[in-house]
Amino acid sequence: MTFTAGFYSNSWNSWIFLILDGAWKRRTYPVPTPSRKGFRWKASALRRLHRFDNGSGSARPATIMVPPLYNFMPAESVAMGWLNEIDALGTIRQRMICAANITGWDIFTFHTLHNRDHYFDTTIAAVRDTWLKEGNLSPAAVLETKKQFSKPYDYFRIPARLVENLVFQSALLEWVGHRAADVPLRFHIIGTALLSALVSSRSIPFSAAVTSALEFGSRWDQTMAGIAESNRTAETGWSRFEELRRLIEGRAVTALAVPRSDLPQAAAPSKPFWYSPTVKDDPVLIATARDASAALETLNLSSWAYATPAPLGHDESVRGWLVSPLQPFARLCRWSVSNYLLANPASVNLFMDYIATLGRAPVLLLPPETPQNRFRLSRMKVTGP
Repeated sequence: MTFTAGFYSNSWNSWIFLILDGAWKRRTYPVPTPSRKGFRWKASALRRLHRFDNGSGSARPATIMVPPLYNFMPAESVAMGWLNEIDALGTIRQRMICAANITGWDIFTFHTLHNRDHYFDTTIAAVRDTWLKEGNLSPAAVLETKKQFSKPYDYFRIPARLVENLVFQSALLEWVGHRAADVPLRFHIIGTALLSALVSSRSIPFSAAVTSALEFGSRWDQTMAGIAESNRTAETGWSRFEELRRLIEGRAVTALAVPRSDLPQAAAPSKPFWYSPTVKDDPVLIATARDASAALETLNLSSWAYATPAPLGHDESVRGWLVSPLQPFARLCRWSVSNYLLANPASVNLFMDYIATLGRAPVLLLPPETPQNRFRLSRMKVTGP
C-alpha cells in the first residue's frame, strides 16, 4: 500500500493530536487526607534521628519550599479545599477581582474552565453562581476568558499561568505565614514564585506584579510558540502545550530571561526569606530592597523545570513543599520523614502542630533549689538579775 507524503503527514499529525488530547483526559485528583497518628509517628522518628545525628538535639527551623507553580492541573486549588478556608478565600477573591481589572479576563474561570476531575464540577458551579450574584465575578470577564482560553491546551499559556499562580500562591503564603506566627519557619522561594513572595511580604504591590507577569510572560509565550512551530508534529497549540509540559516535568530545559524593563520596583520585604533562581541553586537571603531587585533580575523560565533538589543543609531539619499532589515536586514527599506535602489546609495544620514545632528552641529547666539544712536556733535563756 502506497501513501502520499501529504496523506502521511496529515495522518501523523492526527495521531499525535489524539495522544496529546488523551493525555488531558478526565482523571481523579488525589486529595491528601493526613492523619494525626501518622504525623505523631513521624515527629517521634524525627526526634530520635535528631538525637542520633547531633547528640544535643539542637533545634533547627523547618523550611517551607515554594516552587514556581503551586498546581499542575486545572482546578486543583478548588479540589484541595483552599476556597473553604475563610482567611485564604478573602485574599484570593480580592486578588482575582484586582487581576481581572488589569487583564480583562477572570482568573477563577481560567483556573476551572478545563477541570479534568468532574467530581468538583458542582462545587465550581456553586462558587461561580454565588460570586456572580454577589457581583464579585464579572459576566463580561467570564465570557472573555472562555473566548481567549477555549481549548484545553490554552491552560498552559504562560502569561495566564503566571497570573493565576500569583493569585493563589501569594494568598497561600500569607495564610501559612499567619498560621505559623509562633512557629520557627524559613521560607525558600524558587524561581518565578518570587513574585508571590514579594507580594505577600509587601515588597511590591499585587497590581505591579500582575503587570510584570503579563509583560515578560507574553515574551516567553511568543518564544515557546516559535519553538513549537519549528518542531511542530501536531496542531501548534498542542505542540506548545507539550513543550511546556515537558519542561515542567523535567524532561526538557528552556532558558528564557526577563528584560529589566519588565520588572517592578521592589522595596524591602517585611519579613526576609531565602531565594534560589532554580531548585538546584544555593539559596540567598532576601532582606533588603537591593536583594529583591537583584533576585528579580534572575527570573527565568528554566525555573519551572523539575529537578532533584540538593540534600538538606546543615541548618535544615525538614522541608514542607507547598504544591498540589499532581505537581512533579510532590513526588519528593512519598515515604519520607524529611519532606512533607503541604497541598491543602489540613496537611499544613498538622505539619505546623507536629513537625514545625520541633524547631522551637528547647526550654532550659533549672533544677529545683535544694533546701539547705540549717541548725534550729534555740531560744536564748534569759535569767533575771
